[in-house]
Amino acid sequence: MKHVFSTLSALALLATTAQAQTFDASQVEFWVGSGPDSTVLVVDFQDGTATPSYAWGFLHDGSATAEDMLNAIDAADPGLTVEITSGFLNSITYGSHVGIGGNPDWWSTWSGPSFDGMVSNMGISEVLSNGSWFGCSYTDFNPALEPTTPVAAADPSAFTFADVEIWAGSGPDSTVLVVDFQDGTGASSFAWGFLHEAGATGEDLLSAIAAADPSFAPVVNGGFLSDLTYGAHAGIGGQPDWWSSWSATNLGNWTMNLGLATELGTGDLFGLSYTDFNPALPPGTPVAAPSGSVGVVVVGGPTVALWPRPATDVLHIAGIHGTAPVEVYNMAGGRIHSGVLSGPEGTLNVASWPAGTYVLRVGRLRQLISVQ
Repeated sequence: MKHVFSTLSALALLATTAQAQTFDASQVEFWVGSGPDSTVLVVDFQDGTATPSYAWGFLHDGSATAEDMLNAIDAADPGLTVEITSGFLNSITYGSHVGIGGNPDWWSTWSGPSFDGMVSNMGISEVLSNGSWFGCSYTDFNPALEPTTPVAAADPSAFTFADVEIWAGSGPDSTVLVVDFQDGTGASSFAWGFLHEAGATGEDLLSAIAAADPSFAPVVNGGFLSDLTYGAHAGIGGQPDWWSSWSATNLGNWTMNLGLATELGTGDLFGLSYTDFNPALPPGTPVAAPSGSVGVVVVGGPTVALWPRPATDVLHIAGIHGTAPVEVYNMAGGRIHSGVLSGPEGTLNVASWPAGTYVLRVGRLRQLISVQ
């Protein structure tokens, strides 16, 4: 752990001394609303964390106000809460970030034709223009601090556990690993699933996924992730960037953690991002690491066929060799079914199960199934 702490401290120092990166509207990932005009909202909590400032996009018809924009984004993003009282912006919370009016600071508002062109304005009653930027900054007004360079806020619904194709490990708990190489390619962020017991760590997760996916190759030294390659993607420690590690309950609330020794919960995300810490960039919205066989995920076992998908009353399972134990877990990690199937074909009665996504375990195979 001493090595992890010292490394994070050094990287944090680099983050505070290096020149800030730029951000433009093309980098916004989460757009809300409709209409021909667009405005970028930047919210900066000024709380000293690795990523205190975030950006959303708002589409409108040219008559909307900043208050309309804040309310629309609040309604669309479950991780964001905005409190407005009589036209006054009182509080904003986002994930672990909190800015409560007067406790101890207040929200200042800014606007302009670009991020760098924002100046202090008269508040959230301002009518938005096309291509404009609107900023909210939590500050003590001594002096009032303008928003700093944001990162793109992520849409929590853009990727879910149901999208994961490769699951490794075994156990009642589930965590999704998101790895973002931040290399500017069309798809630089990928996701795998990990089934585990309580107490498993980020390092356990990496080892299990490396065993399940031959294209995934981490190098861990003394509990510290040095290098990671996946297909044509490579993140080599210090050449030029480093791997940061993150935890979240959805794509919209990443926070930096203490590294691979972090214990995993269930239904959570564990993230790795290759970044120059200027600022430290959280993982972006991933795509599923492909299993290489549509609809089938094999982890050291034979292939089986599942139908219908989604299932309504009965799920058919074919291709079983001999006798195989079968277990089903919900996405909170609770086991809802346990039994034995004998080949070559068996069925599960799912008629009484609540609609949703489940993890099916047949022998050593792990597969997500949907019930409606």
